[in-house]
Amino acid sequence: MTRRIELHNLNIEDLTFLREGLEVFIAMSKTDRDARGVSVPLPYCSHPGTCPVRVESAWLEILAEHGITSGPVFRAIDKNGRIAGAIGDNGAPVRRAGRGDGIRMTSETINLVVKEAARAAELRTEHGCALAGPRTPPTPARPCPESASTAAGRRSPRW
Repeated sequence: MTRRIELHNLNIEDLTFLREGLEVFIAMSKTDRDARGVSVPLPYCSHPGTCPVRVESAWLEILAEHGITSGPVFRAIDKNGRIAGAIGDNGAPVRRAGRGDGIRMTSETINLVVKEAARAAELRTEHGCALAGPRTPPTPARPCPESASTAAGRRSPRW
């Protein structure tokens, strides 16, 4: 599991796609008192719609289509669907009004997006982070093979 501020600070340059999945470099975190950073392996999951490796790959393709190949991963999107940092119709980069730097999605918004995506995928959440696989109503949520109880989860407990 990761903290939303770690997602907020994540840059495209911090991601490395590997045959086994995705390696995410967390440059700074609450638990990294020496600020050395840590690389966290994120394996592929069996369900393509909720696999974070596949979803991140698709998002980076969308960013690249808008000319964005570096900088923040999680970006603000305005009410017209324009991605912050993309080149607008006037030739200038799109910036959003309001809180933050105008490019990065706020950590509060990241929390809301994660919760909504987990709800839509019928996943249990804690502090906005998905913990278990799809629910089969009316039974309680059951752990998916990719949950923290798997060998892959033990290698990367942050996710």
